[in-house]
Amino acid sequence: MSVNAADFNDPINLQVMWNRLIFIADQADIVLGRTAFSPIVRENHDYVTVLLDSRGRALAQCTWSIPVFITSLPMAAQKYFLPRFPAETLEEGDVLATNDPEIGTGHLPDVTMITPIFKNGKVVAYAGSIAHLPDIGGAPLHSEASDIFEEGIRFPIVKLHKAGVPNKDVLDIIAASVRLPTEVMGDLESMVAANNVMGRELVKFLDEYDLDSIDELADAIHTRSEAQTRRAIRQWPNGTYSAEVLLDGYDTDVTLKASVIVRDDSIHVDYAGTSDQVLHSINCRTNYRYAHSVYALKCLLDPDTPNNEGCIAPITDEAPLGSILNPEQWTAGNSRNLIGHVIPSLIFKALEGVVPVKVMGDSGGAPIWAANCVGRRDDGSQYGSVQNFHGGQGARAEFDGLDTLSFPSNCRVTAIEMFEIVPALTECKELIPDSGGAGKSRGGLGQRVILRNLGRNPMNIYLASERVRHPCFGVVGGRSGSAGKVHKNGEPQFPKGKVVLKTGDRLEVETPGGGGWGKTSERSAAAIELDLAEGLITPQAARQIYGHQRSSLAATAAE
Repeated sequence: MSVNAADFNDPINLQVMWNRLIFIADQADIVLGRTAFSPIVRENHDYVTVLLDSRGRALAQCTWSIPVFITSLPMAAQKYFLPRFPAETLEEGDVLATNDPEIGTGHLPDVTMITPIFKNGKVVAYAGSIAHLPDIGGAPLHSEASDIFEEGIRFPIVKLHKAGVPNKDVLDIIAASVRLPTEVMGDLESMVAANNVMGRELVKFLDEYDLDSIDELADAIHTRSEAQTRRAIRQWPNGTYSAEVLLDGYDTDVTLKASVIVRDDSIHVDYAGTSDQVLHSINCRTNYRYAHSVYALKCLLDPDTPNNEGCIAPITDEAPLGSILNPEQWTAGNSRNLIGHVIPSLIFKALEGVVPVKVMGDSGGAPIWAANCVGRRDDGSQYGSVQNFHGGQGARAEFDGLDTLSFPSNCRVTAIEMFEIVPALTECKELIPDSGGAGKSRGGLGQRVILRNLGRNPMNIYLASERVRHPCFGVVGGRSGSAGKVHKNGEPQFPKGKVVLKTGDRLEVETPGGGGWGKTSERSAAAIELDLAEGLITPQAARQIYGHQRSSLAATAAE
C-alpha cells in the first residue's frame, strides 16, 4: 500500500497509522516485561517503550506508561544522545545507553537506552526504552546519600552494543559494580530486545506503506496534537495561578511553590520560591521536574488525545538553580520521587479555581512508598527486592479516589508471592478505614502492611516515604486524608531511614489517605451508607464528619 503526504491529512488514514505505531510500542513493551529478570521491571512495570522519529521527537508510546519516562526519554534523545552520536556516526546494531541522572530521569537506577532504526542504510527513527534496574551499586536505594557519588555507578552515554556485538568492556564494569549482576544484566538485554522489536516492526510498517521515512507522518501527528493542546489552553482565562505545598522532606520541611502562567495558547510553570537543594537523595533534576509539569497539565487540558511530542510543545517550566527542583549536578537524587511525585498535586491545587471539576485531591500514592529489602539468605546468597506500597488516590468531582493507587507513577506492586522470594512474610495487607479525606467525593483509602523477617540474618530495609507529618490535602473544600506511619515492633521509626529487622522483627507501615473533593455537607446519604456497609468509614466518622446517623435498617443488616 503506497501513501503520500495528502494521506497524512486524512483523519481516518492518520488514525489507522498512528494506532499501528502505538501497537509497535506495545509489542516492545510486552517483550521487555516478559523477558526481564528483576521483579521491579517484570512485576512493577517500572519501564517504558517509546518510538522516536529521526529527530528524536516522541512519536508513539506503549499504552501502559510511566508519565515521567515518556517525556524524559525524548528530551534525553534531543539534548544529549543525538548531539553526542549523530546519525552518520551510527551503524546497524548499535545500542546507546546511559544512567546519568542529568540526561535521563533524575536518578541512577533508571537506564535510558536508544537504538537507531535503519532503512536503506539510513537512520529513519529511534527505538527508546527506560527501565528501573534492581540495583546500581553504591548505597542501596534510599534517601540518606549526601551526593551522587554515594548513590552508585554512573556511566555516560556509551555503546552497549557496537554493530550488533555486545561491548564486553562496558558490560563487565557494570556487572562488577552491582549487587545483583544476573538481574541487572538480564534487564539490560531485555531492553535491547524490546528496542530491536520496535525497529523490526517499524521497518515492516514503512515497507507496507511504501515509505522511506517516518518524519512526514510524525510532522502530521505532532501538528495535530499541538493544535489540539493549544485549543484546550485557549479555553482557560489568561492569568497567573499559584499554590504551595509543605512536605516532610528529610530532616526539615520542604516547600514547593508553583505559579502557572496562562498566556493565550501556551502555559509556563514557574517554581520560584521552592526550597533550596538538600544534602539528601530527594533532589529533582530538570527532566524529571518538567515531565511532571507536562503530565499534570495534559491531564487537565486534554487527557484523551494520545501523547506525543506535539502535546508538550506549548508547555514550558523553570525552577531556580540550586533549588530542590533544579539542583546542581553533584547532588544526590535517588529518591527524587518523594518530592517530584507531588508536582501534579501542586499544579492541581494552583488551578482549582480555574477548572475545579477537573482537578483531583492530593494523592497518598504521590509519592510511592517503597521498602528496599537487602540482606543475605540463610545459605549466604545475597538478595535485594523493592516492594511498593501505594496510598489512596485523591478524590475527583464525580468519583471517590481509588484505594491504594500509584499516582502519578503508574507503577504496579510486586505480587506478595514474588516479593516473598526474600525471607519476609507479609503478615497483613489491609485497607485503613477513615483514612480517605472527607468531602463531596471521598479520598481513596491508604493501607496497612506488616512485614516480618523470617531469615536467620538481619534484613536491612531502606524506607522511602512521605506525608507522615503533612497529610494529603483536599481541593475545592475537601478535607485532608490521614497521615502515614512507620513502626518497628510497635515503636515509631524515622520514615526515610534504614530499619534493621532481626529474626522475627516486624515492620508496619500505614500509607496516607487521599485528599477529598468538595464540601462534606454535599456528600450524599446514599454514598455514606455505602461506605459504612463496605467498612470504608466507621459509624463514628459518619456522625462526626458528615453528621450522618446510620439508618436503623442498614445497621440491622450489618449486624
